[in-house]
Amino acid sequence: MPFKHLLIPLDSSSLAEEAIAHAIPIARQSGADIHLLHVQKSSSHTDDHCTDPVDWRLRRAEIRSYLNSLNEQIAAQDIQVTVNIVEGRPAEQIVEYCEKHAIDLIVITAYGKGGISRFDFGSTAQKVFSGAGRSFLIVRPGDRPSSQEPTAYRRILVSMDGSPRSEWVACKVASLMRGQEVEIILLQVIAVPEMPRRMPITREEHATREKFVESNRRAAEAYLEEIANQLKNGIKVRPRLLIAQNVAERIYATAAEEGVDLIAMSAHDWQTGAQQVTGTLCHTVMCHSRLPVLVFQDMPESQLQALRGGVDTDHSSHPSLANNGTNHQ
Repeated sequence: MPFKHLLIPLDSSSLAEEAIAHAIPIARQSGADIHLLHVQKSSSHTDDHCTDPVDWRLRRAEIRSYLNSLNEQIAAQDIQVTVNIVEGRPAEQIVEYCEKHAIDLIVITAYGKGGISRFDFGSTAQKVFSGAGRSFLIVRPGDRPSSQEPTAYRRILVSMDGSPRSEWVACKVASLMRGQEVEIILLQVIAVPEMPRRMPITREEHATREKFVESNRRAAEAYLEEIANQLKNGIKVRPRLLIAQNVAERIYATAAEEGVDLIAMSAHDWQTGAQQVTGTLCHTVMCHSRLPVLVFQDMPESQLQALRGGVDTDHSSHPSLANNGTNHQ
C-alpha cells in the first residue's frame, strides 16, 4: 500500500481546495484516509493583537462548517475523512500534525489564500514541503476551475535516472495504479556533459564526449526496457530515452508534450544524493512544471532532522527495486 494517511492543508481559499480533486483518486487507490486540516491563527499570531473573542469563536464555527461540508463531499466517495482545526503558525502546525498523525503524503497547492504570485510557491507551501520530511503532491492551482470532482490520472511520467531511488518510485507508482487504465512513461534523460572553457572544444574532445553519451545511451536503453518489463502487469509501461543538456527542462517539457496528468519522481536524484531535503533536479521540475508533481521522500526522519540542522550525515542505504516488491505477479 503506497500511502495510508493523506493530509490536505486548507485555508478556506478556492485555490487550496483544488488539492482535493487530486487527493481523492490517490486515497481510493491506496485505501488511505484523508485528513482535512485548517490552521487558525491565534491572537498572538495575528496582525490585530486585540482580537475580539466573540469574532474568533464565530470564525472558528465558520471554519468548522466549511470543513464539515468538504468532509461530506469526500466521504461520499467512500473515503474515511478526519477534520481538524488547530491554532498557531500554519507551516509549523502542519509539520507538527504530520508527525503526530503519521501522515505519509501531503497534498498541497503551490498557492493558497495569498493568491498566485510571481514566486514559485507560496510561503506556507515552501516551508511545508521543505520541512515536513514527507512525500508530497504539489498542485499548480488556477489552470482549471476549482472542483472537488476526482482528477483521473491516465498518463503518468516517472523520472528515471538509473538509481535505486527512481526504480523504487516507478514501483510505487505501478503499485498505486494497478488495475487502472493508465500509461506509465519511464523517462530517462541522458545529460550531455558540460565542458566550459574560453575556447571551443577540439574535435577529439567532441568525439570523446559523443562516445561517453552513446555509451550511457546504450546502457540506459537496456535498463529502461528491463524496468518496464518488470512493471508490466495489466499496466501499459512505455520507456522513453532522451539526450539533453538541461535534464530538468527536458523532463517537464516532455511531460507537457506527452500530455501527462502527473509527474512522479524521487526527492533525491543520483547526483545530489541526500545532501538536501529536496534535490536540485526535483526542485527545478517542481518550480517550472505546470503539472502536478508527486514527490516521493524516502529519507529516515533522523537524517532529515540532521539536514535541517545542518549536520552532515552518511546516507549509505536506500530503497531498491529488489526489496520493494517489483515483482507484481
